[in-house]
Amino acid sequence: SSGINAEYGVDQCTGFIDKMNEHNFAPLISPPTRITDHSATLIDHIFTNSCHTVTKSGVISDSDLSDHLATFASLLIDQGKIDCMLGANSADTLLTPPVNNEAILRFLEELKKVDWTFLFRVENADEKFTAFNNKYTEIYNTCFPARKPKRQGVRDMKPW
Repeated sequence: SSGINAEYGVDQCTGFIDKMNEHNFAPLISPPTRITDHSATLIDHIFTNSCHTVTKSGVISDSDLSDHLATFASLLIDQGKIDCMLGANSADTLLTPPVNNEAILRFLEELKKVDWTFLFRVENADEKFTAFNNKYTEIYNTCFPARKPKRQGVRDMKPW
């Protein structure tokens, strides 16, 4: 699937949407993503060519990080394809984080503790995203440390 963010005039936008449809890409976002006192415009698009994998998409309306609202899409992922792309022969070779309610609650609490205002001091959008992603990843890795999954149903062979 693909994501595209762009600003277009009305005529350009219609042509853009038509061109995306010609290539079998469907829009996932329809509400406005930039709202001012004078206008409400959809300018942050997400398109996909795999609609059957989309579980949820939308606009996050309570974002103060930009003059645009954040957009998102959640997709179903085929673990078998990921294993193949990573060169994994079995689930034993993959590292998996322990995801449970306790870890999720700890993760949310740690995210709430962060003073995110440091992002306002970063001017460049790419650097701002990198700073955000680094902090988010640091918290994620702390709350969900990767580990090899336990092999179920296999007993350790004892030499005696």
